[in-house]
Amino acid sequence: MNDFFNTLGIEATKEEKKIKKAYRARLHAVNPEDDPDGFKRLREAYEEALKYARQKEEEPENLSPAEEFISRCEQLYKDFYRRIDEQEWEKLFSEDICISLESGEEVRQRFLVFLMENFRLPSPVWKKIDQTFSITGNRKELLELFPEPYVDFLQQVVRYNGALNYELFEGDVSEDVDDYIEHYHKLRQYADLGMRKEAWEEYHFIEANYDICHPYILLEKARLLYSDEEREKQEEGGEIFRSLAKKYPQEERIVCCYGRYCQEKDTWDGTIALYDAVLEAHPESFLARTGKMESILHEGRYREARESILDLLEESPVDERLVADLNKANVYVIAELEPKYKDSLLDQDGLMELAWCYYQNSRFEDGIALMDGFVPDEEHYLDYHNLKGRIFLTVNKDAEALEHLVPWLHAIQKLRPDGTKKTTRQMARLGYAYYTIASAKADLILDGQEGSLLEVMDYIEKAVEAEQDFSQKVSYYHTAADIWRRKKEYAKMFDICDKIIALDPQYYPAYLLRQEACLYLGRYQEVINDYQRATALYPYHARPYCTLIRMYLSFGEQDRVKDILQLAKENGANSDELELLRARYIAIRAKSRKDLEKALSILEKLEKKGWSLQSEMDEEEWAEIVYRKAQILTRLQEETR
Repeated sequence: MNDFFNTLGIEATKEEKKIKKAYRARLHAVNPEDDPDGFKRLREAYEEALKYARQKEEEPENLSPAEEFISRCEQLYKDFYRRIDEQEWEKLFSEDICISLESGEEVRQRFLVFLMENFRLPSPVWKKIDQTFSITGNRKELLELFPEPYVDFLQQVVRYNGALNYELFEGDVSEDVDDYIEHYHKLRQYADLGMRKEAWEEYHFIEANYDICHPYILLEKARLLYSDEEREKQEEGGEIFRSLAKKYPQEERIVCCYGRYCQEKDTWDGTIALYDAVLEAHPESFLARTGKMESILHEGRYREARESILDLLEESPVDERLVADLNKANVYVIAELEPKYKDSLLDQDGLMELAWCYYQNSRFEDGIALMDGFVPDEEHYLDYHNLKGRIFLTVNKDAEALEHLVPWLHAIQKLRPDGTKKTTRQMARLGYAYYTIASAKADLILDGQEGSLLEVMDYIEKAVEAEQDFSQKVSYYHTAADIWRRKKEYAKMFDICDKIIALDPQYYPAYLLRQEACLYLGRYQEVINDYQRATALYPYHARPYCTLIRMYLSFGEQDRVKDILQLAKENGANSDELELLRARYIAIRAKSRKDLEKALSILEKLEKKGWSLQSEMDEEEWAEIVYRKAQILTRLQEETR
């Protein structure tokens, strides 16, 4: 027995996952063409290890009811097609042991431990788990039992799981299916990030090592081919898109990728029918509704498209693709309405529609001039103050904005549901109305005028409470954290970041802000913790490395700074701030004039580049470049003497 485990390079184990992982790792080093005997020995060792792992052991006697329940969960999970059937789990969860006050909490804790290793489940099953074991909304309670990263994972997967349609698997899924899924997620992540080399390596590994098939793997191949510079490969990718869409006409991700391909190739015929087929099976599909809207827009049905865009923006208010489409539709609506406006032929409905188009297309002065030209009647009072307040807020006229935002808020508070789309939309703006008032008040206070930031925070809390859109809640709190950051109130900033992460554990900016707050608060272990969380989410983003480097520089731990700089380089992370810190490190470690000149060269390049709004550093942080440059020049002058 030890011989075949030695061949695999691991200790004897009954865990199939460890055996399979070891086998995969060894495969990279053993080429069957170059070393057929070695490959044969490795394969035999793998098969013998699996045989050993699958030998039935005597069932332990006197299992507690909770242990027996978990044992049945394990058996259910091992059978893939039963595992993905939500009704199988519903039967299990409806048993008395899950419901009983005496046993329910023990079962819940044991089951959540079980999920640590057994989490490859479709979205409907996760919904059942959440309904049974109360994951959503219980983060604080769960943190008393489990590590924060795991609690964050649970809340995230319950809310967003669904990247893979488990029902589309083909082939022998009795073995390796979890490993296959893990590699698929890596492949898709690399493709999403444009890391083509890594994505192709992952694709070829999957193709060579599994007998399992899933169309999403081919979909990623098509995406990689289509993004290639060679025309032949682009056409090959297009053919894969086409064949997949034909085979799976109601599969949302596949059809929407193909539809996007058709639109980019300017072959629009039939795209509406494509999206309609998806919408028949998935009426709420955001991707299919967006694709259909763009097809309607291409046909020149601008008002119909504009109405669809506004509906979609209700769900995704900052979607850049939708905003671009709205701007395009607005151009044609403006062209239609402007002549009537100049001839004084527009009623207040037309005037407000034109004013909204001006605002949405950044023609702010035109929007204000138009609205200054009439007094709104009762029907348009709310919409008028909403729009005029937003325009003034956008152009940083905060005092003028408040003159309209406050009446807008009061008008919303007086509304009552009447079943109409217009009123429903207006009432849904209550959270945003509170937020805009908070933003205007905060800007005035931060600019030196009198006021209370506690009042601002009260408005933001009301905004979060009233807001229906989850991402908007997070956005409001992000603004609150940024306000405290500008005031250098780092303890308050830290508390707000905790609230953001409780809402959305995957919200990356919250970890950056909290890491910075911890640095100023002297909570150094938490600086490291948030660095690890942030780089686990986005290893190629420079900011978490920068904050950690600043901490180590303050301790004089240059060796650790060197390691972090190297890791950032390996992960492809780069920024102006990181270059500044690199120059600072080189200067500290300088052993010769050449080293100082190298550091100076980095700073001079940054200085020449100049600060812009796109920089990750604040304008006042940018001034550090001049300071560090002066230090190096002084040292160079001293060496010359």
